[in-house]
Amino acid sequence: MVDARFEKYVGEHTNEFALEVIRLASQPSVSARKEGIEECASLVEEMLRETGATTKVLRIDGAAPLVCGEMRSTKSRKTILFYNHYDVQPEEPLELWKSPPFRPEIRDGVLYGRGVSDDKGELVSRLKVVESYIRTAGEPPCNVKFCFEGEEETGSVHLGDYISKYSDLFNADAVVWEYGTVDTKGTPMVTLGVKGMIYVEFMLRSLSQDAHSSYAAILPSAPWRMVRLLSMLKDDKEMIRVPGWYDGVANLAEDEIGVLQQQPFDGAEFRKTYGADSFLGGIGDDQAKKALVQRPTGNIAGIWSGYTGPGSKTVLPKEIHVKLDFRLVPEQDPQDLLTKLRKFLDSNGFQDVEVELESMEPAARTSYKHPFAQAAIRAAENIYGKKPIVELGSPGTGPLYLFTRRYNMPSVDIGVSAMDGGIHAPNENLKLDNMRKGMLWIGETMELFCAT
Repeated sequence: MVDARFEKYVGEHTNEFALEVIRLASQPSVSARKEGIEECASLVEEMLRETGATTKVLRIDGAAPLVCGEMRSTKSRKTILFYNHYDVQPEEPLELWKSPPFRPEIRDGVLYGRGVSDDKGELVSRLKVVESYIRTAGEPPCNVKFCFEGEEETGSVHLGDYISKYSDLFNADAVVWEYGTVDTKGTPMVTLGVKGMIYVEFMLRSLSQDAHSSYAAILPSAPWRMVRLLSMLKDDKEMIRVPGWYDGVANLAEDEIGVLQQQPFDGAEFRKTYGADSFLGGIGDDQAKKALVQRPTGNIAGIWSGYTGPGSKTVLPKEIHVKLDFRLVPEQDPQDLLTKLRKFLDSNGFQDVEVELESMEPAARTSYKHPFAQAAIRAAENIYGKKPIVELGSPGTGPLYLFTRRYNMPSVDIGVSAMDGGIHAPNENLKLDNMRKGMLWIGETMELFCAT
């Protein structure tokens, strides 16, 4: 079990740690608006120094500062890297907040405010785990590195540049990723990866200016042409029709399917939440769980063209725009697929469609058998008194590959948040008891991993 002195210290100081979350969350840092980023980076570095870490603030032109820290230990040769971000989502709609989003407050043991869960509460929890070890044992159970970025909510567009330029700073034996959670029943969740993604915008222009719709009898329509293209991208079984898209995509191994089957999933409740009568293609719950982990996707995220206001306007639009995201599994190479997508468009007569790349990153996944994953799983059982839910991979996306692929590091998502914490939404919140237990979970994982 986790060091008794550490456990006692965390329990006695949880309320003080919450005040540090309030301190950080009171500083706006909305990356979408570039608001408060410099000020927040300075505050994060200050909090790192207060923990006792050696700090560096890295800078690249046009990028948010990357705040880094390091602390050495004599107890183990292993190093764990904590990745988090200090930027947050915009706070709108303001009218739905019960208290000002950047004036966090505690009500009935729950802390409310923008970023208190995603990701400032998680960031502070990592700092306070290390601080708690220093106060009780003189040093953490292993070497620790910190990597705190300010652009995660806008796609981490410069993180790869930072890592390429300062590669030595991020080498470690394992990485604790940004966010960890318990489900609505208080069961801890160990998440072991993310899907990759290609996010693009298609633009097709057929005229130099909008025209009267009566000219649709003789002039080409960009929207109709785009509709024909979009209908070609997927077949009636929802499979992407770009040749080679699924090359190398493997089925889950039998033991992985066994892990997946143990993961609870209430398909009826999930469908009810989104008002869906059935899952895509009529698949059942077991297939749905598997699809979330291992099925590539092709999604239309937005379309705009012509007149969309009230009433009618008889217009033949000059152009149409479509945003699409393609989620990828570990066996897929996004650069290769982007090339294949362009070739598919050209070979089907759509050379005039412009493809603007918004972002692109491969998937990343750690085996549940890896000693670091097993340490997180055993630690969850020890702290929560129940077996955790093991997610082979999240259906979401993040820049995890920069660490797992470049440094061959295992990764786990564990932490202090909850599924119902309202991230990205009004009244985002963090339960203080979740913070206490999550910190013990992180500490126990460090001790178990670094002892081997």
